[in-house]
Parts: sequence; C-alpha cells; structure tokens
Amino acid sequence: MKISAALIVRNEESMLPGCLESLQPAVDEIVLVDTGSTDQTVARATQYTPNVYAFTWQDDFARARNHSLKMATGDYVLVADADHRLVNPGLARGLLERFANEHSSNTVGTVEILSGVREGGHMREEISISPKFFRRDRFVFEGAIHEQLVPLEGEARQAPTGLQYLHSGYEDRDALLARIDRNRRILLRELENHPGDEYYLYQLGKADFCRKEYGEAVRAFEEALASMTFAGASLPTGRNRRTVSEDVLIDLLTCLAHAYANLERYREGCDLLERHRAMGHPATRWADFPHALGYMYLMLGDVARARRAFVTALQIGIRRELVRGTGGFSSFYHLGLLAEAEGDTGAALGCYLQSLQSRADYTATLSRCVDLVTEYKAVLPREIWEAADKEAFVAVYVNRLVKHLGTGEREQAQMLLAAAKATAPGLLEACQTALKEARAFLESNRV
Repeated sequence: MKISAALIVRNEESMLPGCLESLQPAVDEIVLVDTGSTDQTVARATQYTPNVYAFTWQDDFARARNHSLKMATGDYVLVADADHRLVNPGLARGLLERFANEHSSNTVGTVEILSGVREGGHMREEISISPKFFRRDRFVFEGAIHEQLVPLEGEARQAPTGLQYLHSGYEDRDALLARIDRNRRILLRELENHPGDEYYLYQLGKADFCRKEYGEAVRAFEEALASMTFAGASLPTGRNRRTVSEDVLIDLLTCLAHAYANLERYREGCDLLERHRAMGHPATRWADFPHALGYMYLMLGDVARARRAFVTALQIGIRRELVRGTGGFSSFYHLGLLAEAEGDTGAALGCYLQSLQSRADYTATLSRCVDLVTEYKAVLPREIWEAADKEAFVAVYVNRLVKHLGTGEREQAQMLLAAAKATAPGLLEACQTALKEARAFLESNRV
C-alpha cells in the first residue's frame, strides 16, 4: 500500500519544514501544490520532495485540492496543511495501515486537530475532527471554501485514524485575519450561488466571530439554524437534506451563545441552549454544551443553575469535548468562581485544586489562586503548589508580586510573600530572586 501526503500551500516558508518533517515517516511520497508563493516556500519544499507543482489560484480550494490528488500516485492520501504537525509521527504509519486494513474503501479516516486560540490573557485549546485520510480513487473535493470530501459513488462513512495534528495557524493574529478576510470573501460569493446553505452560513459566522464582529456572527449563525430542520432527538438536516454533523452543530450553538455573551445578551444565550437541551439531540450531549450554558447563567448571576450546568459538563467528561477543559479543568475553574461568589473561599480553592490536578499549567486557575491571597486573605494550601506546574505558577505569582509593588500596593505584596513563605520555600525563593532582579533593573535604569 502506497500513501501520499497532499498539501496546497502559498507563502508558508516558516511553517512548511516542520510540517513536512513530521509527515515523512508516515507516507511514501509528499505532493505539494503551490498556488502562487512569492517567498521561499517552493525552495523549502524541494528540500523534502521533488513533487512540487504550480497551480494558478482560482479562489476555489476544491479545485486546488483535486489537483493535488491528480498529482499523487498513492493508493491512499493523507491531507495536511502547512500549519499542521503530526503528533507522534513515528506511530502514524502503523495507524494509517491499520485503518486501511480494517475499513472499507468508502470510509474516510478522521484526524483530531488541536488548535490554540488566544483569548485575552489565556490560551483556549480547541479540538476539531476533520476527514483527512482516504482512498484516492474513491473521493473528490467539492466546495470553493471549506471544501468537503464527497464519494464518487455510494455513501461515505467516517472513522477515526487515531492521528492528531497540532495546528499553529491561529497563533499569528495578523496572518489569521488575512486568511479570514480571504475566506469571508469567498463565502459571500458562494452564498450568492447557494443562498441559505447552512454550512457556508456557519463558516461565515465563525469568520465574523474571529473578527470580533459579534453582531454579524449572530446574524449568520441564526440564519444557519433557521436553514436546518430539527426533528426531536435526531440531528437536523440542511437545505439539501444532508445531516448536519454533531461537531458542526455543537460548535455553531456554543459559538452563537458566546456571540450573544460578547454582546451582553446573556438571556438570549440561555434561551437558545435551553431550547436545544429540551430537544435532546446528540449535540447537547457534548461537555461544551452544558459548559456554555453554565457560563451564560454565571453571567446572569444564577448561581444554582450555573453550578448544575458545570457539574453536568464534568459528568460528561473529556471524552466528548471540542474545547479542551469543558469536561474538566475549565468547568472546575468556573465552579471555583461560583464558590467565590458565595463567599466560600475554601470551596473555591478546592475547585481550583481539582482544576490544576486536571491541567497543572492552566493560567486562569493559577491566577485566581494567587488573587485569593490578596483579595480574601486566604491561606494558600500546599496542595495547590504541589498540583501546579511549578514554572507556570511561579510566573503568575511573581507577576502579581511585581505588579503590586509597582502600583504601590505594599500590603498586598507582603501578603504574597508571607503566603509564599508558608506554602513552599521554592516559591519564596523565586519571589525573592524576582525582587532582586527588579531592583537591579530599576537601579541600572535610574535617570
């Protein structure tokens, strides 16, 4: 069995080498279609593969993808983008061969794509499930934007390959916005040709959400939902009678709820999610769903309903979450906030401990643990220090300490030093070192 990796690229000289290096152990050939690079992308690509082809960009991703399939010679194709990196590339070949042996030729293999999205001072990790591995002679791509695989005959099925990609394309905000603007232009054109298409409307809403145009995102998401036909506990169908996938629907619903939240329309977010919870369709059984509902109730000040929702998310757990933490550390963090709202700092610290036991470097939780010391004169349990990622905790702790000193809040700084001394010698030493470095910096830069 021969496996080809197929990519379409443009101006990806910085990303491409890491991607191709991760793919090499998994495939027999790498086929790369360049759609008009003006940097060193092509030169970089030829260091890894001779199969580099020029293709005139036509504002149509499916055409470019299909050209890469035409140029490939493998029995199977693994699709990737330049900003993807295979996780555990040494295991990938075995996983792909096992998939090919165990599944029919009309079954598409899915890959988990792990993306980091920065929101404020925190990094939110998203998980998407995308069809990436298939028989080359059985499928083609359709759709000018957010192209989808369709079988040449019969019906397609999907099954997991076990592969994961790390996706770094959201880290460069300027590059991301440029891609969003390009995608949005194509989406609007496609919606003129396919009015009411729920998938294009959903993607348009995602683009507007990323641009922080929340009013526009709400309009697109609402129109996408209006294009779907719901039938009780089943997944809805779209305009062309195709079934809307669970991951698309849960992402649409939670993004719409958060778009409402960004517009301070929390009640509408609650009503939306409650309506769908009453339907009981499969998308409501992802941890992301009750987590989003809990957040809406938290913002409304309804502590009891918020707590029930976050507990439900934890009961579902990490086995079904699109955003990392909704079934674990993030829900524990929000339960801690609810405990704080009720004045129970002990319960809050207990929730934060559970959050850190699930994700030791979660900055939001670490920040609240530190702030409890100065805001409520809470004692910092040693268990918090033991559960936390030491480097991450020290960074947050020292940042707060220096900030309080810089703003003249000496009492708060003394509280942090005392708490560090009582909690862990290592934490105190890190604080003392930071203070020495800060003083040395001020002395050396004194005018």
